[in-house]
Amino acid sequence: MTYLVTGAGGQLGRAVLAEAQRRGLSAIGRSHTELPVEDADVVHRQLAEIRPKAVLHCAAWTDVDGCEGDPERAELINGRGAARVAEACREIRARLVYVSTDFVFDGQGTRPYREDDPVAPLSVYGQSKLAGERAVLEYPGFAVARTSWLFGPGGRNFPKAILARAKSGEPLRVVNDQTGSPTLTLDLAAALLDLAQSDAPGGVYHAANDGSCTWHEFAQQILARAGLGDVTVDTMSSAALGRPAARPAYSVLDCSKLAAVRGGKGLPHYLDGLDRYLATES
Repeated sequence: MTYLVTGAGGQLGRAVLAEAQRRGLSAIGRSHTELPVEDADVVHRQLAEIRPKAVLHCAAWTDVDGCEGDPERAELINGRGAARVAEACREIRARLVYVSTDFVFDGQGTRPYREDDPVAPLSVYGQSKLAGERAVLEYPGFAVARTSWLFGPGGRNFPKAILARAKSGEPLRVVNDQTGSPTLTLDLAAALLDLAQSDAPGGVYHAANDGSCTWHEFAQQILARAGLGDVTVDTMSSAALGRPAARPAYSVLDCSKLAAVRGGKGLPHYLDGLDRYLATES
């Protein structure tokens, strides 16, 4: 049986395909160009032709500030796009695992968010991903996997940007009033495939690496573990950064529900993931 990965051109999509290959699974990847989720006819036709056992829906418009400036496009891709994929999966009786985000929360929590905690997204991006969640959850057996602060081999990500700036000699200032869990795409990919291959009930699952930090602390860890610990990283507030879209101040996820499905196995600590990432990027 075949697994279909949408958003296969992105960091997460590539990681899922690589993990499927490592497991000896038959997997097909489709980039946004090949499978534009905003086109209902294309989505239904391709899924009917491929007839996958499960779809891992990684495709999304993840430019948080870009979404803030174009809510219609955000809803088209992240909201209605997910709804079209869910409809097509129902028609061919394929399992669906939809990747969502910690940005569905308002960041006012004081302990890791559980799956049943109230949602209140602060940004258009978070709202559009929540719309996608609700569309997917209309169908029994479909799963939503919320994750956070993704980084991984290939493409743009926070560790790569920090290292490039440090090596250029430019000053570094990083926000210290947002706390979350950096998550390695390779670890998330394994968790997503575990969900897709399992008989676990549908519903919402949280999937992030263990541990938490601020962006400033993460930057310091990146530099220290890359042998650049002498580089100074100044702090700044989110307000001073002045991004168009608001970010949750606290978005650590409680991933115990997913760990139970995986036989008690949670995702590794984010520092373990960071070390493995740095080993691949050096």
